[in-house]
Amino acid sequence: MKIPEILGEVRALVTPAMEESLSRLSPEIRRVIDYHMGWRDAEGRPVQRRGSKSVRPALAFLSAKAGGGEVKDAVPGALAVEFLNNWAFLIDDVMDGDRFRRQRETAWVVFGQGQAICAGTALLTLAQQVLLESPSADRLAALSLTMDTSARMLAGQTLDMTFEQRFDYSVDESMTMTQSKTASLMRCATSIGAILVGADDTVVDALADFGQSVGVAFQARDDMLGIWGTPDQTGGRPRGFDVKARKGTLPMAVALNDAIHGEELRKIFGQEGELAVPDVERATQLIDAAGGRQWTEDLARRMVERANTALARLTLEDDVRGHLGELAAMGLPDDVSR
Repeated sequence: MKIPEILGEVRALVTPAMEESLSRLSPEIRRVIDYHMGWRDAEGRPVQRRGSKSVRPALAFLSAKAGGGEVKDAVPGALAVEFLNNWAFLIDDVMDGDRFRRQRETAWVVFGQGQAICAGTALLTLAQQVLLESPSADRLAALSLTMDTSARMLAGQTLDMTFEQRFDYSVDESMTMTQSKTASLMRCATSIGAILVGADDTVVDALADFGQSVGVAFQARDDMLGIWGTPDQTGGRPRGFDVKARKGTLPMAVALNDAIHGEELRKIFGQEGELAVPDVERATQLIDAAGGRQWTEDLARRMVERANTALARLTLEDDVRGHLGELAAMGLPDDVSR
């Protein structure tokens, strides 16, 4: 996947601001977060790692520009969405038992579950603090948005966890989980900058619709990578990781509800213990044969198209429109191997 150049520029801008905000945290919590962010190793030594792509901070900055403001006005919003994003990563990794992220061991594996949960909770709190300290007259509206977003993300995560206990969930339920757990944060990122600069509701609403659609596209692509992606695309996770973990993703939901292949797939997932390699391979074949891959790919493309339609409602500078379009295109699953 081609990474838009703007992400490198945003990372150079937002990382120092993040480090300054994080300096108020205790050394013990900061150590876990610095490791999770890819800035330091487990012993606290600086390392050269890619870390976060900074997609959501970039969207927050572009949101401010789209709303008639400046990038500097959106810094608190950019920090808030990045803190929310990494709060979710830290907590999800513990809940899901994921052992690798960004091509190294997850924070809970290195520091323990309790430390990772504390670090994630600290980020959630910090997301609220940076907005309360913002000079924007609309900071409370931005804070309300982030609190609503975190509640939606928690609802989505809770629903996701129920899928681990049953295999009768519908495609609609899986879509609800996607809308809540992933797309709500993208919606927040694409509208919070405009809120902070006092943009009209029509602008905020169009940007929110853009972000919601982009969020679904991103999750659909991630769901495909979780089954058919290579380790270099998935941060070190093996091919078929989501199948082995029986994750309730969109392709899985489509296949489980297929009249021809669903019953066999449910039997495989209903086995006790960890799935063997042949079972993972067979389940992957069934998901593909049931149309799970094609349905999810079509969804991602449709959502990117819908996002661009939302952008068409706005009068934007060419560079802002171009950057938003580039970031939306990251949801296209062209690079997921077959």
